[in-house]
Amino acid sequence: MAVPQSFSSRYAGLAPVAVDDRISLAQRPPGADPLPPDSILHTVVGAETLDLLAFQYYGREDLWWRIADANPSLAPFTLTAGQVIAIPPLRVATRTTLGSGSP
Repeated sequence: MAVPQSFSSRYAGLAPVAVDDRISLAQRPPGADPLPPDSILHTVVGAETLDLLAFQYYGREDLWWRIADANPSLAPFTLTAGQVIAIPPLRVATRTTLGSGSP
């Protein structure tokens, strides 16, 4: 059975794959889109989390995964103080087309 996907999903257009004899969806390789030049470099302070940063920069904590996508080497649930991460601009975080952040 096909799983409905938004066209802006990281899984959009990817064929199902078998993993340990179970059907799953492949994941896009990280780093497909270059980081926009107007991205912000944020230094993690204290016990900040991606959802808190998404709320701080975008006003919506549900966009945390856009920050995770912009930082492919990031372990999203284990941020540490002093770690520097890229925050893509809001126009990229809320895009509704695939590819670059331009509408």
